[in-house]
Amino acid sequence: MLQLIRKDFMLHRNILVILLGVLILYLVLGAPPIWVGLVFILVLSMSTFGNDEKVTINLLLNSLPFTRKEIVSSKYLSVLIYTVVITVLLYVGSLIIHGTNMEWQGIIFMTMLSLLSLSFMLPFAYQFASKYLMIAFLVLSAVYFAVVTMFVPNLNDIIREFVGTLVSLQSAIPYLMVCAVVLLVFALSWVLSIRIYEKKVF
Repeated sequence: MLQLIRKDFMLHRNILVILLGVLILYLVLGAPPIWVGLVFILVLSMSTFGNDEKVTINLLLNSLPFTRKEIVSSKYLSVLIYTVVITVLLYVGSLIIHGTNMEWQGIIFMTMLSLLSLSFMLPFAYQFASKYLMIAFLVLSAVYFAVVTMFVPNLNDIIREFVGTLVSLQSAIPYLMVCAVVLLVFALSWVLSIRIYEKKVF
């Protein structure tokens, strides 16, 4: 399975270099590191996932001495590695460029939100294809806009205040609880993706 993870990094090394360069640029421009990290983790994870959806790639992967469980697991492990790498780069970049440390609350919030988002995106992509994620995103955006317009006009302020309150918490207990829940969801997503991929016909 380590060979599959290495394959991901080797095939997408050009994308990795470009995205990491843009990530540094955002830090230099003073963009909020938490939201920059979230966007880059999601974009990097799904861009590397999309290339493996080609029928020829799937036929090649399934002809190699790897089980479908190992193929899916390598993708989830790659996602975890990307998350750790981007988090470390953001921390080091903020320290070098701005001379400030990212607060541990912000790091946990960014990491857990990334993993939670990917927990839904990956099974969806295995079931339908990653190209439909954009359609799903547009539909969800339209629903969100309709809710804000017709039912909860101050929803953006509520979310902003909630995030601010969450990030400002000093106790580690709520964060440990959130981490446990998110990791459980991520594990369930992992199992679901394996089952979806095992039923695929190529």
